[in-house]
Amino acid sequence: MGAADSASRVAIIAGGGDIPLYVAETLAEQGRNPFIVAIEGEADPALYRFEHQVVYPIRPGVLMSILKQVDPTDVVMVGGVRSRPKLHKIRPDWTTLKLAARFLPKLRSGDDVLLRGVVEMIEEAGYRVRGVHELVPNLLASEGHIAGPKPAPSTREAIATAIKGAIALGNLDAGQGCVAIGRRIVALEGAEGTDAMLERVAQMRTAGRIPARRGGVLVKLAKPGQELRTDLPTIGAKTVENAAAAGLSGICVHAGRALIADLDVTCAKADDLGVFLTGIDPETFGDTAGGQ
Repeated sequence: MGAADSASRVAIIAGGGDIPLYVAETLAEQGRNPFIVAIEGEADPALYRFEHQVVYPIRPGVLMSILKQVDPTDVVMVGGVRSRPKLHKIRPDWTTLKLAARFLPKLRSGDDVLLRGVVEMIEEAGYRVRGVHELVPNLLASEGHIAGPKPAPSTREAIATAIKGAIALGNLDAGQGCVAIGRRIVALEGAEGTDAMLERVAQMRTAGRIPARRGGVLVKLAKPGQELRTDLPTIGAKTVENAAAAGLSGICVHAGRALIADLDVTCAKADDLGVFLTGIDPETFGDTAGGQ
């Protein structure tokens, strides 16, 4: 591959969800010639129309070989990974063996610790890692009201409670989302992800463990001190649908540090289902109108 082919090229390490495809399409329109490193079992096959290679997670030797061949100007990591890699599927190569002592302990840690390790490995090999928000900034949530009805003043208590829960969860590197009703935290996001957490809230309503009437909010925040080039909080139309099904009044996301997939569709869904969508700054929410 010649220098002309790799000029301004972006390697996208793509997990699941809609955002990797949007990023690839946007960069292609900009002439950035994306190459997809598709994570096996996670990446949308629609990405395969771009030049690509499918890899299993935590095969650093394969990843480094691909990057050396592609020689990208930038590397971006985007999209979710639903499950941790299985050790028996990690095929050893020289690079993997060299890095095994460094990476295997990280599999027992939170996502941010593991992803920081991947970023460090890529940078040490001489490649520049960029955040998706740096390359496609229109994915970032803005501060203030975004879609749906404006939040009622009565929701401020639940938002403030959920902010505290999300920050505490993030400090443990355990998740990014919290659901609160009034002063009560009713659900924290774990390894199951946001959608499964919201399904759990819906089940609690059906079982009468939380009030049947509509109310409560989902707050998704970047973890304190998070590596912002990876795993930013993300919502989309499905998040709005699941929040409505769980009987929540709205969703608050970290302004400037959260991604909204397919903004027009997601906003239309919030309008249709009567779920407010708001960008907040958790550090100043208690001192301001919180974007309401």
